[in-house]
Amino acid sequence: MSTPIIGRTAVVKKGTTEIGYCKSVSVSIDVDLIKEYFIGGTSPDKPAVIASGNKSFKVSIEKAFIDSSYATDVLNGSPVTIEVYPQGTGTGKPKITLSNVVFTSWELSVEQDGIIMESIDGEGAGIEFGTQS
Repeated sequence: MSTPIIGRTAVVKKGTTEIGYCKSVSVSIDVDLIKEYFIGGTSPDKPAVIASGNKSFKVSIEKAFIDSSYATDVLNGSPVTIEVYPQGTGTGKPKITLSNVVFTSWELSVEQDGIIMESIDGEGAGIEFGTQS
C-alpha cells in the first residue's frame, strides 16, 4: 500500500511563478454525457447511444491576498498556465498542467481575526498529467 501525500508539500504555479501563500488548490475534470433514447425498439427505456461528450478542466485556488493581480487576471481574460506539483518539486515527481486557463471568478474574503484571502476559479483548454524532469 502506498503512503498518502501530505498537502503541504505541494507546489502550485501560475506560469513559471510559484503562487505564494497558497492555502488550497482543486483541479477537476468534468465530462458531459451524450445519451439518447429512441422511440420503439426493444428497450426504449434505455439509452440507445451513450458516450463521452465535451470535457472541461477546472481549477480553484485559495490564497492569501497580496495585491489585485489575480482580480486583474479575471478582468483581462488572458489565458495562463497552471501547474500543480502534488508531491512538491523534484525529478520523477508528478506534475499536472492545465493549459490556457481563463480565470472566471475572483472573491475576496475578510475576517476580523484572520488573514485576508482570495479565491480564484478558472477553466482550461486542456490538462496533462506528467512527471517532472
